[in-house]
Amino acid sequence: MKSVFLKAVSLLLFTLLVSSLAQAWPGSIKTPEEELTAFLRDTKKTNTDAVIIYKDGKVIYEFYDREYTPKTKHLSWSTAKTMSGILIGVAEGEGLLSINDPVKKYLPTFQNNARIIDVLGMASGIKYKEAFEGLPLNLDLTNMLYLEGQAKGYVDYMLRNPLSPTGGPGEYFNYSSGDTNILLGVLEKAINNKKVYDRYPFEKLFKPLGINATFEQDMAGTFVGSAYIYMTAPDFLKMGQLVKNKGVWNGKQIIPLRYIELLNRVADGVQKKVQEGNPENKAYSSQAITNLPIEGRNQPSAYDDLPLDSVIMYGFQGQIVASSPSQDLVMVKLSMDAKDMDRLAFYAATKKFILAKGYKYETVGDSKTFDEKKQTLKNWSEQPPDDANSGPVASFPHLMRAFSAKEYCSCRFVIGRSEEACKDDLNAILKVLPELKINAADGTVTAQIIGGLFGQKAIAKYRGTDYGCTLIQSE
Repeated sequence: MKSVFLKAVSLLLFTLLVSSLAQAWPGSIKTPEEELTAFLRDTKKTNTDAVIIYKDGKVIYEFYDREYTPKTKHLSWSTAKTMSGILIGVAEGEGLLSINDPVKKYLPTFQNNARIIDVLGMASGIKYKEAFEGLPLNLDLTNMLYLEGQAKGYVDYMLRNPLSPTGGPGEYFNYSSGDTNILLGVLEKAINNKKVYDRYPFEKLFKPLGINATFEQDMAGTFVGSAYIYMTAPDFLKMGQLVKNKGVWNGKQIIPLRYIELLNRVADGVQKKVQEGNPENKAYSSQAITNLPIEGRNQPSAYDDLPLDSVIMYGFQGQIVASSPSQDLVMVKLSMDAKDMDRLAFYAATKKFILAKGYKYETVGDSKTFDEKKQTLKNWSEQPPDDANSGPVASFPHLMRAFSAKEYCSCRFVIGRSEEACKDDLNAILKVLPELKINAADGTVTAQIIGGLFGQKAIAKYRGTDYGCTLIQSE
């Protein structure tokens, strides 16, 4: 009895102490929501636009900033890759193709015997370099999207690239936006009807989920599956919920179970070898990332503060959509970071928030010893930085114009942000902007440097709500 009394007195004194501290220093004790919001706003060089955390059947946190609202579309960057891979899975379920088909069946000039499943796992056997931070120069990524690949389309660019010196199809892992664009080219040929292809993502994926998406195409009319989908934050949440629900939406199996299995299995090439410049611990599956260990190369799970069964969509400038069926969890983060927010720090902050709100949340790190957690951090510290390699200085004005015209067009016409806000977004990548002229009458954006001093103009054109902007002139 005395013990119970002493505990009650101690609890009362503690409560009074906390209350008096809160009154003495107003704002010194933050709620879990305030603490997470402060983390999102105060992290240097980041521009977080939206965060949604869904747990145990409901949204438990929602954050918007920088003119974004639940109704504002946001650029996907590479989270589009996961959606593009899902479309391949849907097409296989309809009998339009098989993931074991050779790519040559659909693109006859493809240079090797890679199968669709090899390309899904980023192991096409085609030489490609992507790793970057900031504005990349002299890389396949920018050459494809803004320079050499602009006129004839991104599939054509990949068909002209040489074979990889790292290995053959399925023998290694190399993160490649080019591989994703090959997949959308394969899908176009498999459907073999341009009108049907143009509506396929909307009818088979977006519409069943009630998503009003914009999916941009290149000059050849092929969807840019590597990067250019625009949706609202709640719509990104729906996509994460679809993955969490193992492909089921309103009782209907949207994603075939065969493809769900691929999303949750580390790709064969990842198990064998990683091309230089890629992280050793990225457990890539099929156009998505898992938190599974890479048993073939003895790599542990990469993220201590995420569940083991997580399927993660990542994108440049800090986009994240992470799903976990076991924890009934989906996290969405949309941003236009000058430097991508530290993912480990974001996952740690969200875990702290979820636990502080009283929810049960089990992650990989819960079963690790202190030394094992230290080793995980060491593994991350030893990963190659995503730094841009220097390119020819002469190429920079060309790239600056093309990049600015395309991204400014999409920001103004697709997202609907103000001139100032769109230029702020460009400034996260480019410290100096070209002259940008918008023509609302014909839906074009023109970019040039000092009245065309360094060459021709770059022009992007808005094609409507569904298909957004296309770079129609690069130089």
